[in-house]
Amino acid sequence: MYFNANNASSNSNSNISARLLSNSIIIAQAFPHPLVKIMPRGRELVGCSNTLAGNKDVITIPKRVGFLYEKMLDRVFITETIRLAANGKKNRRSVRRVLANIDAYAEKLLVMLRTDSFIPSKPKVKRVYDVSSRKWRDIKVVPFYPDGCVHWLCVRAMQPVLMRGMHYWSCASIPGRGGARAMRQIKRMVQRRPKDSKYCAQMDVRKFYDSIPLDGMRRALERKIKDKRFVRLVTRIIADGLAIGYYICQWLANYYLETLDRTLCACKGVVCEVRYMDNVTIFGRSKRALHKAVKAAEQHLQTLGLTLKNDWQVYPIRKRKVDAVGYKFGRNAVVLRKRSLLRTLRQFRRAAKRERVSAKMAQALLSRLGRLKWCASKTIMVKYVRPVGVQNLKGVVRIESARRCQTA
Repeated sequence: MYFNANNASSNSNSNISARLLSNSIIIAQAFPHPLVKIMPRGRELVGCSNTLAGNKDVITIPKRVGFLYEKMLDRVFITETIRLAANGKKNRRSVRRVLANIDAYAEKLLVMLRTDSFIPSKPKVKRVYDVSSRKWRDIKVVPFYPDGCVHWLCVRAMQPVLMRGMHYWSCASIPGRGGARAMRQIKRMVQRRPKDSKYCAQMDVRKFYDSIPLDGMRRALERKIKDKRFVRLVTRIIADGLAIGYYICQWLANYYLETLDRTLCACKGVVCEVRYMDNVTIFGRSKRALHKAVKAAEQHLQTLGLTLKNDWQVYPIRKRKVDAVGYKFGRNAVVLRKRSLLRTLRQFRRAAKRERVSAKMAQALLSRLGRLKWCASKTIMVKYVRPVGVQNLKGVVRIESARRCQTA
């Protein structure tokens, strides 16, 4: 192959040429040209030039982003971030104290970042029982200021970088990419594309948050971010590992599996892949192709320092419904998962027996109604929801909200 690195016409004295002699030779030359680095990958070339992007045999290296730390050294940016981080937490005394004197706290935080004097606080560990997954989880909690605000600053600074290249059906803990998004795509695959979803494969990562290695996370960040000061700050925050409860960790955990999404989408026979954090659902026409995809995922996870759970499964959808994101998806209908359905019916029966529904129970029941909206629930609405009354529940919540606004 021949590369003309000059703008002038071709001649023997002014051109720089390179010929790929074997697959093991690495060609790296500092050209005075958009071609920054050229390396062979197997029989292909990896380059940074936009002029080569049209060639299907050339893969373009994504440009790394810098100056993210300088982006956080802005008083207006810090003030906006503190207000965003306070949403949903204004009933806490510590948050109200910061909002009452937000300019002074923003200035203190700016000085901390400029002098690199921010030291992450030791988190408090709360052990919570997750009813849906029936397991105990250790939730780590840090103070709102300065730790929570610094987490938000880091996420706001690197969010465009992490979103670039993210798999379209990578959901969970990302604004606009919740369970409803994953549910719509799975429903579309099962009901509208039956030929492409003859078989389904589901897999899960063992102890996902606890198993992510710090060195692997740092290398993943350096793949897109060249700001060493910013990377040092992030690694200082997650020095003890990724924690459930940190706002920044849910973004980092989702980003860490970006290469897994690419590996699965590149597997032959995989029609669609939907990932809800570490729960992966893939569809295909061939059972053998999905088995190969699961094996490829297991091998790739080993390179990331993670392990695939042994309960992965490949099955035909005509015999079994797809169980994902709290629902069961069939060819003709979507139903709520059995455990969630039973808890919902118990709550509505309990509310129907009471003369007056409390505000806390009304909020819980309206949340349950939000889940019923996406599945077949006509009989449930008639038999269990109507005796309680949706408008009655909304009225109770409305009155409680007005009372809180008056006392605030």
